[in-house]
Amino acid sequence: MPQIDIVSIKGNADASKRLRLPIRSDSGRFVGELQCIDRSMLDEPDLIADLTAWRNQSMPFFLTQFAATEERTRSWLESISLPAPDRILFVICDLDGNRLGNFGVCNIRPGAAEFDNVIRGRMSDIRNLMLHCGEALLEWMFSVLGAKTAELYVFSHNEKAIGLYKRLGFAAAESLPLRRTEEKDAVSYSVIDRSQANAGFDYLRMELPVERFEDRIRRRF
Repeated sequence: MPQIDIVSIKGNADASKRLRLPIRSDSGRFVGELQCIDRSMLDEPDLIADLTAWRNQSMPFFLTQFAATEERTRSWLESISLPAPDRILFVICDLDGNRLGNFGVCNIRPGAAEFDNVIRGRMSDIRNLMLHCGEALLEWMFSVLGAKTAELYVFSHNEKAIGLYKRLGFAAAESLPLRRTEEKDAVSYSVIDRSQANAGFDYLRMELPVERFEDRIRRRF
């Protein structure tokens, strides 16, 4: 079971008390932070614009694809993301506070949680940034949330993302067929029986048990 109150963390209105996870390089050097998107962050300049732009840049890799707007992004944060007890979203920041992307966790439940909304929004000179963000978030998921297994879903043709997840220790567990549906101003993909699939690629479920993560960390140091 989660050992913390996710909703209370996101309800924080004091920036000095915001949940911040340190991002460290291979040598252990502090290179940035994962900052929780909470009430105190909502009105920071350009936050909504950044999240909207990054979502649009990564549109082809979402199950539901549409042109995001700042109004829609804010509404999603205020009415869905912040009140949800089973999800949390972080902004990736460098040492100067520049926003570089976002990295989240969803479907938090007893024994497990999923990576969600993994987006590199801006380039930086921080080597292996997304790898180290993943390591920081996994450490938090296993040690604070009490997860025994980390999971994620990714399109099977998204080779760059799959490569990152494999470096973190994830392994493929299931390949789910998808059906593509075109609607007004949107495209959506849904898991369906293989005989009705038409997407041309699958929805890959990947897993990382805590024991494999701990072994990877031990071998690295």
